[in-house]
Amino acid sequence: MRTRLTIMVIALAAATGAVGIVVLLVATLGWFGLLLAAFGIVAVSGVYRLWIQPWQHRWGATDDEVRRAMPGDYLILDAATTTRAISIKAPTEEVWPWLVQLGYGRGGWYSYDWIDNDGQPSANHIIPELQQLQVGDQILMLADMGPRVREVGPNRYFVAGDQKGGTWCLALYPAEGGCRLVSRWRVDWPLTPATAFWILLSDPGAFIMERKMLKGIRSRSEATVQSGERRVPSSAGS
Repeated sequence: MRTRLTIMVIALAAATGAVGIVVLLVATLGWFGLLLAAFGIVAVSGVYRLWIQPWQHRWGATDDEVRRAMPGDYLILDAATTTRAISIKAPTEEVWPWLVQLGYGRGGWYSYDWIDNDGQPSANHIIPELQQLQVGDQILMLADMGPRVREVGPNRYFVAGDQKGGTWCLALYPAEGGCRLVSRWRVDWPLTPATAFWILLSDPGAFIMERKMLKGIRSRSEATVQSGERRVPSSAGS
């Protein structure tokens, strides 16, 4: 409940702030203020769409990772794709347990917990009872909302979501000195004023949260390896 309320407050504050600026410009400058506000909205949207959005939609990912096919891509053939990645100095089998316990009410999202985990700290240890990720399980974003798992490749990847709401693949690829953790989102929403407004409002926030999540997984995985703490074997998908 707290997570939903926090997100609503943030969205409302952003919308209220934008409306307040427009009202102030109109009140002080009249019709010129309205034109100035309209120009500002178009300019900010254009800068975001042309430069900021392409950068954050492939944050940390190489050209090869952006182009590479990933599990679940086949579910939505013509889709807008976001691919983000991070290097982790740990083998895939040491990172995987952190992935399978992701989710609201589980291990958390390793991100900004005051926003997306009801203020509860995300786990800093492997939770044995959360190491069974199977097809059909729901990865909760909120208390009653989240994609269901469609595929699980233990120690390699999982795919969640569907054609209507979009798909998410979180995959591990061995690399020199450890592995690469790659996150891919694919959606095919109709382009309407409502969806365009929602994307403009939510897209920056989603990037900020996922960037923190990827870094959170990295720090936990590397700390486990450096401390020599024994990993809890995962039998997810069995």
